[in-house]
Amino acid sequence: MVKILVLYYSTTGNTETLAKAIAEGAKPIAEVTTRRVDYATIYDLITCDGVAFGSPNYFGYMAGLVKDYFDKAWSVRAQITGKVAVAFTSGGGSSNSALLSLENMFNAFKLEKAADGIVSSRRQTEQDLDKCKALGKALAEAAVRKTKTRPRE
Repeated sequence: MVKILVLYYSTTGNTETLAKAIAEGAKPIAEVTTRRVDYATIYDLITCDGVAFGSPNYFGYMAGLVKDYFDKAWSVRAQITGKVAVAFTSGGGSSNSALLSLENMFNAFKLEKAADGIVSSRRQTEQDLDKCKALGKALAEAAVRKTKTRPRE
């Protein structure tokens, strides 16, 4: 079974709600670990097959603790190259700039974008949560496909 990491930061609980929905969507297909970024380790990232990164929209950018996690992960980027990833954000209205800041990290770390990210407003609707469940499912399915085509070591 593939391993999915849902990594997020949340102060109000809005981004956490999205993270839980993403995890729920991935669970029928994958073993899922959900971690707040300030409690996650780099080992969590190295040992997963796919990862969802989530952050509130802070002034059009990801939360500082999420950026700090990426900074710490830089030293192991060769070990995570090629993993599948998705991104999700909350707050900040309909602006997608925070989402883009997360997805720009995919390029820096050579992660493969598994599906288009989710931008949610401050209060999530059932439609937002359904989109997150679908995003979790898409991430898990992409991880399964990736592991089937990965050469044996």
